Amino acid sequence: MRMRALCLAGLILLPAACADGNAGGTERPMDAAATGGPANPRVLDCENRGVSFPEEDDGPYRTGPDDLVAGPLIIPGLRAWADADPAAYGRDGRYKVAVVMRAGTSATLSIPAEHHRDAGLLYAAAARDARTPLQADHAITFTACAGHDTIFPGLMFVPRRTEVPLLVRPLRPASGAAVREVVSFFADRR
Repeated sequence: MRMRALCLAGLILLPAACADGNAGGTERPMDAAATGGPANPRVLDCENRGVSFPEEDDGPYRTGPDDLVAGPLIIPGLRAWADADPAAYGRDGRYKVAVVMRAGTSATLSIPAEHHRDAGLLYAAAARDARTPLQADHAITFTACAGHDTIFPGLMFVPRRTEVPLLVRPLRPASGAAVREVVSFFADRR
C-alpha cells in the first residue's frame, strides 16, 4: 500500500513541478534543440579547435581533383574514398577527415536527418565518445581564422560502406544556398 501511495503522490507532484519553470529541475526543455543538430549546429572556430598547424601560414591550401570543395569548405581527398581501403583512414567506422576552411570564412557542414543512423561528425571533444552515429554531431559550423586557411581535424563516424549526402551552407563572407554533395564511404569497394 505504501508503494502505491508513493507512486500516486509522484504522479500528482511531478506535473506540478514540471509546470513551474523554477522548480529546480535540470532537464533540458523539450523544445530546446540539441547542440550539434541541424537546428543548433556545434560551433568550431579558430580559438576553440584545440590545435594549430605551422603549415597554415604557408599560404592558401591548393585543392586537388579528389578534394570535395563546396564554397569555402574543403575536405581533402574525400572523393577518392569510393573505392579506397577503409583501413587506410581509420577503424571501427571512425575515419580521419580534416575540414579546411578558407581564411576568414564560415560554413555549416551537416548530415540530413534521414542519414543520422548512417553517419555522424566527431570534431568536437563533446561528441568524440559517441558509440553510434546517432549519438554524434550532425551539424557543425566551422569558422576559419581571419589570416589563413584553417584546418579542423576530426573524424566521420560511418560504420558501414554507404553513400551519405553532406550539406554545406556558406555563412561568411556571404550567406548562400546549401550545396549537397553525395559522398561514397568505401561503397564501391566490395
